[in-house]
Amino acid sequence: MTSTSDTPSEGSLFFTKQPILDAKRRIWGYELLGGELREGIYQVFSKNESAAAGLSSSTYFGIQEAMERGKKVVVAFDEQSILEGLPRALPPSHGIVRVSAGSGCSQEVLAALQAFRGEGLEVLFGVTDTLPEAICDSGDILAFDFSNRAPAPELLRQCAGITLLAKGVKNLESFDVAKEMGFSLFQGSFVKEPELVPDRKLSSNEISRINMLRIMESSEPDFKALSEAVKADVTVSFRLLSFMNSPFFGFTQKIESIDHAIRLLGWVKVKSWLRAVILADMSGQEEGPQELAALSLQRARFLELITTEYDYWGFNPGTLFLLGMFSLLDAILGMPMPQVVELLPLDAKLKSTLCGDPNTEHQPLFDLMECLEDARWSDLEGQIAQLGFDLAVVKNAHASARDWASSFFMARS
Repeated sequence: MTSTSDTPSEGSLFFTKQPILDAKRRIWGYELLGGELREGIYQVFSKNESAAAGLSSSTYFGIQEAMERGKKVVVAFDEQSILEGLPRALPPSHGIVRVSAGSGCSQEVLAALQAFRGEGLEVLFGVTDTLPEAICDSGDILAFDFSNRAPAPELLRQCAGITLLAKGVKNLESFDVAKEMGFSLFQGSFVKEPELVPDRKLSSNEISRINMLRIMESSEPDFKALSEAVKADVTVSFRLLSFMNSPFFGFTQKIESIDHAIRLLGWVKVKSWLRAVILADMSGQEEGPQELAALSLQRARFLELITTEYDYWGFNPGTLFLLGMFSLLDAILGMPMPQVVELLPLDAKLKSTLCGDPNTEHQPLFDLMECLEDARWSDLEGQIAQLGFDLAVVKNAHASARDWASSFFMARS
């Protein structure tokens, strides 16, 4: 990796945090899906680690930040961990206990779940082709898998009065079908699909930010041109001066000039900072685009780290950072990607990758990235083998990128 500070220490937690949306595509909560190519509490936390300490650690998960925004946190528990009382590590009124497949509905497990509900936790059951009465009595949320087909209407009729979650929703068409069937919560890769806004035009602020990106990605550093572009944008100017005058830098003299700030920060650091600020500001204040912006920065950092580690096909890590950063810009802006890429400072090959060409040399890295994001652990194993990567290196890059992106958005708020 690029530096020891960018690499999680041994034993760092490997997980994917998947958003769960409501019918208006607002963030309702997050599910934590743990690693080692499986999911569940013992894969999120080492058996030698205190689950209570881990689940309450905002350092690992940003749970505290999510709770402050009123979001729910879903974690899967198996029968053993339920009987041991591990779900009590979840924050009451925000925690959702997902009962792992195969945990069964024994009287002991059901009694434990009822006790958790009495303490302020909620219970989520996954449903397949049948709906045991015990689940209806003991569950607050029922999850149905939409990855292959929609559930039978007669099965849904048995769920009156219970919140329904559609998992594995792949696209907006499936999202609309699930809504029509009475589902109120939705989870899946559809969150990365653009909801196109007819006749969408970029605002003057968005155009000025893209102009900044063009200046930053020129072959030779142009401090003067970048300084003038930043000065023309009041929001970015304010952010830069606030950033430079923060205690993090500890300058004894106040930085009051954009030119001075850029020179002090240096070309490489100012590019890194501005890229993140521009993407965050272009996402606006709505939670959905903000989530996509955070995921874009995570992608950018992951691709940068993994290509630095492996020198994959001689790719430039900085170029791969840009590729990841722009990869969800169509969904953030509500515009078709072919229209978006015409505005970006990228060559034709990179634009083809962003437009979904499956035959580009970057596609295997995108497949790897999406296996991690979507918790497709068996596919991840095959993809890592195909690329000749090491699982530990990939996990570290993923964890480091996730934490880097999360820390930026926490600091921004």
